[in-house]
Amino acid sequence: MALQRFSKIFRLPTLEKRKLKQYEHVHRDINPNDLWEIIGELGDGAFGKVYKAKNKETGALAAAKVIETKSEEELEDYMVEIDILAKCDHRYIVKLLDAFYHDNKLWIMIEFCPGGAVDATMLELDRGLTESQIKVVCRQMLEALGYLHKMKIIHRDLKAGNILLMQDGDIKLADFGVSAKNTKTLQRRDSFIGTPYWMAPEVVMCETMKDAPYDYKADIWSLGITLIELAQIEPPHHELNPMRVLLKIAKSDPPTLEQPHKWSQEFKDFLKKALDKNPESRPTASQLMEHPFVRSVTSNRPVRELVAEAKAEVMEEIEDNREEGEEDDAMELSGVPNMDLFFYFLLLYSVFCRFMYKKSLKQQYKTLKRTRRFVIDGVEVSVTTSKIISDDEKKDEEMRFLRRQELRELRLLQKEEHRAQAALNTKLESQKEQMQRRFDQEMNTKKKHYDVELENLEKQQKQIIEKMEGDHNYKLKEETRRIKADQDRELQKFQEQLKREKKEEKNFEAAQKHYLDTTLNQIIANNKREIADAERECLNKKHQLIREREATMWDMEEKNLYERHQLLKQQLKDRYFLQRHQLLKKHEKELEQMQCYNQRMIEILKARQQGEKNRMPKIQRSEAKTRMAMFKKSLRINSTGSSSEDREKIKQFSLQEEKRQKAERLHQQQKHENQMREKVGQCEGNIRELKQLQNEKCHLLVENETLKLKYLDEEHNQLLKDWRDKLKPRKKALEDDLKMKKKEQEAFFRMSQSSDCPNPSSPHKLSKFVPYQDASNT
Repeated sequence: MALQRFSKIFRLPTLEKRKLKQYEHVHRDINPNDLWEIIGELGDGAFGKVYKAKNKETGALAAAKVIETKSEEELEDYMVEIDILAKCDHRYIVKLLDAFYHDNKLWIMIEFCPGGAVDATMLELDRGLTESQIKVVCRQMLEALGYLHKMKIIHRDLKAGNILLMQDGDIKLADFGVSAKNTKTLQRRDSFIGTPYWMAPEVVMCETMKDAPYDYKADIWSLGITLIELAQIEPPHHELNPMRVLLKIAKSDPPTLEQPHKWSQEFKDFLKKALDKNPESRPTASQLMEHPFVRSVTSNRPVRELVAEAKAEVMEEIEDNREEGEEDDAMELSGVPNMDLFFYFLLLYSVFCRFMYKKSLKQQYKTLKRTRRFVIDGVEVSVTTSKIISDDEKKDEEMRFLRRQELRELRLLQKEEHRAQAALNTKLESQKEQMQRRFDQEMNTKKKHYDVELENLEKQQKQIIEKMEGDHNYKLKEETRRIKADQDRELQKFQEQLKREKKEEKNFEAAQKHYLDTTLNQIIANNKREIADAERECLNKKHQLIREREATMWDMEEKNLYERHQLLKQQLKDRYFLQRHQLLKKHEKELEQMQCYNQRMIEILKARQQGEKNRMPKIQRSEAKTRMAMFKKSLRINSTGSSSEDREKIKQFSLQEEKRQKAERLHQQQKHENQMREKVGQCEGNIRELKQLQNEKCHLLVENETLKLKYLDEEHNQLLKDWRDKLKPRKKALEDDLKMKKKEQEAFFRMSQSSDCPNPSSPHKLSKFVPYQDASNT
């Protein structure tokens, strides 16, 4: 027993492994670290980190996307991306090298792109792409999209961050984490998923309304937004909160380039076509490839130059922005002739303000010069760029990082919503299937019940008729035998009496024969009448069973219509309940992000005001010192010779300076208070606007649910009306069929009565009573 118990324990893991679902392109229980070596970190995605890996055997490089999963169900969410990457084989789409699931971590090994993502390249170069570079990227993206759409795949997350660069000048589309793999060419989707700034208007509408699903053309809109991003570094409306931008996309006109005069008419026309808000008139990828903007692209040299420039060695030089001669500005007045004191002070004050302004600029800004040298097609190229370094730039970088964090949180939320929607759809489909199976089972059970009843009735009727026929044949034989015996006796008596009267004997025999035939015909007629009555009674019972069966079927059909309607209503309510729950969860996240954003803005303002407040005493001391020196100098120029008067003037000037400085401090405080009030009011306005938008979304969702429920009720009422309208002719057809069968039976028995046997008393020949056969049962 102990050995058996141990064997069971040792067999348990293998049983569990058999239960685990096996995926075609994912290796289980193989440690990827045995095959690949991690040599660096490339980035941090929404669902995990991305590492640079090297194959230990071949030395091939790969980008390893490592995702921690908590369950097998969560692992299922990433299979779409792996299946798409494994199925796609195109020059401009990243290739899947391998995939592993080990230690609750999913490793997706994809093709390594040395040039990195386009958005990182633009930030590195601190500029957008040139139009020639955008042309090449656009052409290659269109070819990749055309291939994906032919493969029935919608990317749903096109942006510069998902376009990777190769050193040979090719791009690679990446990140199929939210892509959709359709089963039909004309299939549409209604999932609200993607990155807000690049979302098509029809995708945005799916947040609250699932009535207008989208198709492959949603990628064309994202392509247009991505081209604007390539030209301007940031996508349109990037200054807005990710959630506020959704309303902008839905209600505003299509975005355009900020400085259209810098770009060609062909580029602007291409964007106009790609950013058509009506998806029906928006062109496809294959149609856009014929546009003049990309039709003439024959070489990828501009992208090779871009990659070479981004990867080139950089020489940096920082300049202090120091203006020559600014230190001598205060000395320019040494040779000023005697003038009116008031104008003299004005001149002094203007020089002082200019001096302080230049000093503050010198403290705040520096210029960074970057020189890059690289070789392209054997030609050495040198590119020098200048960039002003300031606190605002650091703040922009911080805001960009926080925005990416918000987008990452949003994408995680979208993934959870998508998973919940998929689980609910599976549950609802299962409910529908169960209901249909139950209805079919009940219908089949009822049909079998009535079929058995009809079959039993027919068998019973057949047995009764056969028994009646047997009894009738027996009675007929016995009656024939009895009558013949009596007649034979009477004949013998009569023959004895009338031996010589042959004629009377023949008449007597004929009379006997007529009596026998008449009696037998009457018996046969009575037998047929009994059988006909039995058959008629059986047919009535049979018709009654058929009526009961059809009535039961009709009741079940009507009940099924009602139950189906109730199920659809409940499923619709469940869907909208989940949508409301997800929307409220999203609203909480939006509100939290908005409050964090507002808090950051207030903290930035406080820090700036505190800096100004801290600088104010130093500036005032320096200013007071300079003004006092200038005042004393003016006193010496315009001296009256009395030192007491000069001291009194200096004392008064000091008091005036103190008052002026106090007024400046008070003005600064009031200015700061006003700024803080405005900022708090702006933040509160942002919160109010966000809540208003959220309330509108909730209201729109409730309205849509009400309309849907009303439409379901109207559809059910129409179906019920159509069913009842069709029921009347069905009932009439049933009754006509039953009447026709009754008439056929009556005609059959009339024919059988008219074909009575002319000689029922003929020897060895008795009448056979054939029962009526229903045509529907033959």
